[in-house]
Amino acid sequence: MKLTTVLLLLAIVQVRAADPITVHGTVTDNKGESIPGVSIKIKGTTRGTVADAQGKYTIVAPETSSILVFSYLNYTTKEVVVGNRTTINVSLVEAPESLTEVVVVGYGTQKKVNLSGAVNTVATKTITNRPVTSLTNALQGTVPGMAIISRPGDVGGDIGSVNIRGRGNLGTSSPLYVVDGIPVGSGDFARINPNDVESISVLKDASSSAIYGSRAAYGVILVTTKKGKDGKMSINYNAYYGLQSALILPNWLGSYDYATLRNEAALNAGKKVIYTPEALDKIKNHSDPDNFPDNDWYDLTLDKTAPMMEHSINISGGGVTKYFLSGSYFDQNSLNPGKNLKRYTLRSNTESQVTEKFKIGSNISFIRDALDNKNGSTNFLSLNRVVPLLVNKQSNGEWGSVNGGVIDGTLAANNPVRTLQEGGRNSYNYSRLLSGVNGTYTPVKGLDISGLVSYNYYNSVVSAFTNTMDPINNFFTGKPISGTGVAVNQLDESWFNSGKFLAQATASYEKSIDKHYAKLLVGSSYEDYKDKSIRVIRKNFVNNDLNAINAGSADPLNTTSSGSINENAFESVFGRFNYAYNDRYLFEASMRVDGSSQFAPGHRWGAYPSFSGGWRISQEDFMKSIGWISELKLRGSWGKLGNVSNVGNYDFYDGLKTGTAVILDESKQDGVWPGKLANPTLSWEKVTMTNIGIDAGLFHNKLSFQIDAFDRMTNGILLVNPSLPDEAGLTPDLSPSVNLAKVQNRGFEFSLNHSSHIGEFNYSIGGNFSRIWNKVIDLGGQGDQINGNYINRVGLPIGSFYMWEAEGLFADANDVKNHAVQSVNTKPGDIKYKDVSGPNGVPDGIIDGDDRKIMGGDVPYISYGLNLSASYKNFDFSVLGQGVSGVKVYLDSEASQAFFNGAGVKQYQLGRWTTENPNPNAAYPRLLQSADNTQNLKQSSFWLFDADYFRIKSVTLGYTLPKNVIQPLHIQNLRFYVSSNNLLTIRGDKRLKDFDPEMASTRASYPQTKTISFGINLTL
Repeated sequence: MKLTTVLLLLAIVQVRAADPITVHGTVTDNKGESIPGVSIKIKGTTRGTVADAQGKYTIVAPETSSILVFSYLNYTTKEVVVGNRTTINVSLVEAPESLTEVVVVGYGTQKKVNLSGAVNTVATKTITNRPVTSLTNALQGTVPGMAIISRPGDVGGDIGSVNIRGRGNLGTSSPLYVVDGIPVGSGDFARINPNDVESISVLKDASSSAIYGSRAAYGVILVTTKKGKDGKMSINYNAYYGLQSALILPNWLGSYDYATLRNEAALNAGKKVIYTPEALDKIKNHSDPDNFPDNDWYDLTLDKTAPMMEHSINISGGGVTKYFLSGSYFDQNSLNPGKNLKRYTLRSNTESQVTEKFKIGSNISFIRDALDNKNGSTNFLSLNRVVPLLVNKQSNGEWGSVNGGVIDGTLAANNPVRTLQEGGRNSYNYSRLLSGVNGTYTPVKGLDISGLVSYNYYNSVVSAFTNTMDPINNFFTGKPISGTGVAVNQLDESWFNSGKFLAQATASYEKSIDKHYAKLLVGSSYEDYKDKSIRVIRKNFVNNDLNAINAGSADPLNTTSSGSINENAFESVFGRFNYAYNDRYLFEASMRVDGSSQFAPGHRWGAYPSFSGGWRISQEDFMKSIGWISELKLRGSWGKLGNVSNVGNYDFYDGLKTGTAVILDESKQDGVWPGKLANPTLSWEKVTMTNIGIDAGLFHNKLSFQIDAFDRMTNGILLVNPSLPDEAGLTPDLSPSVNLAKVQNRGFEFSLNHSSHIGEFNYSIGGNFSRIWNKVIDLGGQGDQINGNYINRVGLPIGSFYMWEAEGLFADANDVKNHAVQSVNTKPGDIKYKDVSGPNGVPDGIIDGDDRKIMGGDVPYISYGLNLSASYKNFDFSVLGQGVSGVKVYLDSEASQAFFNGAGVKQYQLGRWTTENPNPNAAYPRLLQSADNTQNLKQSSFWLFDADYFRIKSVTLGYTLPKNVIQPLHIQNLRFYVSSNNLLTIRGDKRLKDFDPEMASTRASYPQTKTISFGINLTL
């Protein structure tokens, strides 16, 4: 018989069979392209097959009444009776973020419909084919409640930071990263090649995370890398070439504006002008560059663009042994000239079905980062301090020494262009090896006994050479200027390596009886971690070209060294029980017991239970008539978790310090003396979390949404160096760490996705939104903890801004006279601070430290993300956006204040207060040099800027060549695309526009970049 099956929207299956028993077929989509991985099984039996890379399969059906079950990832399953028909039309409905998909969870997988915890998955299409330098930054905006700050960093330093559901403590509250079942660090996670990722799951509540116990208090991110599939070898090649440019640079004014405004600042302070009319004419006319240049130092120091590229290839396939092999080469230049990073990545994932009951697999990855900087390092703080009137190079070819007509050795010594060209060089090599071997034995159906052994090795070698540099000559006299050279060169080298061994065993048994389903998982693990570091600095090399430590001076006074050794061990036992009745009523319970060597005996073990339940309301009989509701599930969970990340390896021991202790008989004597006091009762931070959620799919799952509300309480937060009574006779650095504080986070999260098509136009649009309330509940009686601009106070969010409240500027002398006393130097045009303190809360007429108040914080009120994808015929298009609202950033010093310690002046400061413009709401107070400006440089809300923004993180446009064009070339797929990162930013602050709202409060740093790239995807 001849049987043809058509899978609308998915595949076309052409079948030829000699009789009703054996069916041979090829699976292709409606464009004639092969579809691997389509599962076709005989219902009620274990017989079945999966279409290989060419879409081919063979299946044996016992009779024409057999039912074929067609299934494919992210599509609904369809059952079809073979019968005697020659053609069967099968329509499979595409369901992005389908509630029927399988989701990776701790130590296993679950159907999404059976999840009762708060779990989000990330579509891999959102993280691939983009010019991103780390996997962490690629996840921005993809998961509600997961905040990622893309820290602007030079090449190799832009790992980013991740926070799930808000700040949980007063220190580190990062998630746990698990790759292929192996816990890894944030650096290992960030450097995974996105093309190697099969799936990413984010576990956010106690129910989903508790199986990881004491390290899962602030969420878990699970990554599963790709594995081979049955069938012929498939080869995939992906590559792109891109150009980076600075996203935002400081907007410094040129020489003429700088000079006129500096004169104004001098007059405002009652001093003589700095630049005479004759000098101003020369500056304006550019007639005397040896004395009055007009330099844009960012333009002189940084490259306009920097190239980056990546080539990635993977090979997969197999039969009894399945394999996935990949390699990639990543090359990124810095905007700092002469600086380059090369990254090499290799991965080998294999799985062999040794016998019917036993399979073994391996996951091995190697990543090497090699940075080479042939020039000196750019100090962005110094770059922000250089003024446009400083000469870069004089007309005689020597480095500039003149600043606005006078010799300025201080700024000349910090010339960033000179530092780049003559300052030295540095390099590093980071090597990461993550290896694991796993095996699974299935003695009877439903019972899996698994083991995993892994070793995670990290090694780094860092080298930095500081050159000797001749002093800069005085342009007027030709004599060297003291303090502008580097007399002694030095080589600073450090070595660090670490190794983590993991041995893990699990056993799981699942069984279905009628409408009942149950699964039990038990397991244990052991981890052992060790690291060692050595650092050596040697000075006085014969010349600047030597690279060996022993080439420096052998005099002991020219050599310093240091080193350390750390180790800890971790043991765990854990278990989980799942139960479902009729796929309608769901229950899950888990328990993990962890022991850590970081605590004293008697305090090393902690138990972490969790419970969750779910009700699939849509499966109830009373819901059957409501056809537009495809899925509706109510979830609830409770559990306890822990955190050990802020505890040192030896905090329960009395610390000792060694070195030169005293001087006796005019010579140094080594010794040992007390260091930090021990706390033998030190224990875990303990987190209790409750979560309630709703999952829904509407209109055949074309529209789906997920809502979660949570309450997380962290107890026993570690306070480092808490205050002790004076009678103890201890300095603060000697006081022991203590579990004292308590912090609460409450919030809700919402995500929505819609997918459909209009003819050949397919589209998907989605978004996510989260709001988190954070509050310090207890500080263990320590009182307010003030740290610069920030305060931790009971009842307030962590890291609230604590400063004077600015009420605009003084408009005139009467305004100053009628206001509370601020300073004897206060004049019209200065910042006006609000008087809030005094007896019974009544203002006392004096502005002092008691008038400081809470002025918001640097944590967003709202975080959100948007995504859009569409395709028409052979074209595809996608957009990913991310933003925050209700957040401020504090910028002071050079970042926002004119002439700070001799620095320049910015564009926005042109909107200053003047006697001609006595606007109390002007963008900037009256101009003064920082030495004359103490009254305006106080920590106040005037220097808080709106950090709300919405940023288009990624835009991609692609075109796939038609099948009839590439088939003669034996190519399965060929796609070209253009992509851009950080293409557009809509910002909230309208006053100071030259700062990146995504950055933390900082004076200066390497700029975040925007990138445009061109790429190719090729499948053979």
